[in-house]
Formats: sequence, structure tokens, C-alpha cells
Amino acid sequence: MKRKKRIINPALPTTKKKVKKSSVPTPMEYVQLFNTCVIKKEKIAAVDKIIDEKVTVNRPRYESISNLVRLGTNAPSAAGNKNLFASVYTPFFDRYNTTPLSLNPTAANAKPESVLDLMIKPQMTTGLLGGNFFDTGRFTPNDPFTFMNLFGGGGAIPWYFIACVHYMECSFSFKKHLHNGDPLTGYTVQVPANRPKVGHGPPFTFEESAVDAIKLMKYDKVTNWSLPFILQKLEGYNGFGYNKKGIHTPYLWSFSNQYVKGKYVKDGVFDAEAVSQQMGAAVILKRMEDRALISIPRN
Repeated sequence: MKRKKRIINPALPTTKKKVKKSSVPTPMEYVQLFNTCVIKKEKIAAVDKIIDEKVTVNRPRYESISNLVRLGTNAPSAAGNKNLFASVYTPFFDRYNTTPLSLNPTAANAKPESVLDLMIKPQMTTGLLGGNFFDTGRFTPNDPFTFMNLFGGGGAIPWYFIACVHYMECSFSFKKHLHNGDPLTGYTVQVPANRPKVGHGPPFTFEESAVDAIKLMKYDKVTNWSLPFILQKLEGYNGFGYNKKGIHTPYLWSFSNQYVKGKYVKDGVFDAEAVSQQMGAAVILKRMEDRALISIPRN
């Protein structure tokens, strides 16, 4: 009886599957880009001018928006009738419902400070047992060591993130929607259209529209405002198309060593030789850190 010949099919050549690289940088790549970012010397003065004249002077407004998102429309009562423009830091005596010791008999009858005083006046101690000896939780606007700056404010949206979105979408104009730069005199026309949803028609205030824009993006649900997350969200406003071209987006890195040339001159049209003349949002943040105005958590 003849045995049947066993036919063995030749092995197919093995080919490695190509792993498609994501167009979105990884968290580690964002941190590396930021840490090694060097602002061009000839651009530092222009960046400082924007920071001083557009960013830090409007910090109270950005912080008020962050507080409105965090605490809702009843923000003053939810925060113990505190000034909306104050830091999110909660003083020791407010946390534990105690009263600071004071040997000054007139302290209890002293005239309350105005809203602006609370924000712009440094709180000085008046001696070892003075009325202001204990921590009142008040800070000057540019204090880099505030609770919010050092630790990202927990779930609070960092004011400097709102400032960067305001720059990218509205060129710092308070007459435009934070959603997309459309005028506040009407609803938004560009995507997202027909915003904000605030219970009344136009015109709208910048603050109420900004709160709507932030909630629409679900930023009110974010609890970890780390550097990679902030940079990814900022880059997302103009898309991740530059990474597919092998260059870093000028919307973040223009004016620094991380960007040389290459620009979308209009929708879908990329010019490899064009150079962006607009400073990048990450460059603004980098310069603010260099000047100890902020400190962004890395993880």
C-alpha cells in the first residue's frame, strides 16, 4: 500500500507590520520639548511685552472664570462670600471654622478691605502678635509661590491656560467668544455654532461665554492640569497636522529653537518655506516659568 506524499506548503515570508506613529506627541515628548525650549534672544522682548501687557494684567479675569467654572454661578456663597478674583487657596481659619488670635481691639471693627485691595495689596505682618500674624491666604497677583501656581490648583483650571486659549482664539480681545473668536454681539457662527447657551440672547459678556466654552470642552471635569495635558489641549485648537509634516507646530513653538519654518498658509495648503510670525503659546508659558511667574506640574 502506497503512502500518500505529505505536501508541506512553503512558509510565507514574514513581514513586520508597520506601526503607524501617532500624530499627537506623547506626554514625555511634550515635557522634553518644553524643558529644552530656548526662546530666540531677539524675540524675548516681544514675548515679555505680551506677558506684561496682555497676560498678567488680566490674570484676575482669568482666575474669575476659573472660579466660576469650579464653583458655578453661586461662586461667592460657595466660597464663603469670597472675592471671585482671589486665589483658590483656602485660609487655615476658613477651613477649620476658627478665628485668628488678635490682640488688637480695633481689628474686629476695622473697615473691610475693598475687592481690589484684597487682590493687589500685599498682606504684611504687624509683629509677632499683630492682627495679620496668622496666614490670611492672600497673595499678590504675580506671586509664583501661590497654592495654585505651585500645585496646579487641583481641579481648578489654571488661569494661564485660559490666557493661552484667549490668545490663540481671540488675540486677547475681550470682545470675542473664547470658543472661536466670533464677536460677543451675537451667537457664534463658526464651529461650534450657536453658542453660548446661557439662558439669554446676545450680547454676551466675555466671562459667561468663556465659562460656556470651557464647559463645552469638558475642562470642568479635568482634575490633573499637568504640562503635557495643557500643551496637548493647546495644540489641539489648531490641529496636529504639523506633526505629520515632521515639524513642531508654530502655534506652540514659534519664536523658539523648536520651530524653524513650515506653515499652513491656508486650509490644506502647506508651504515648507513659510515662517510663522506669531509667537507660540508654549513659548509664552516657558517665558513665564523662566521669570518665576508660574510653575507648571510636569506629571
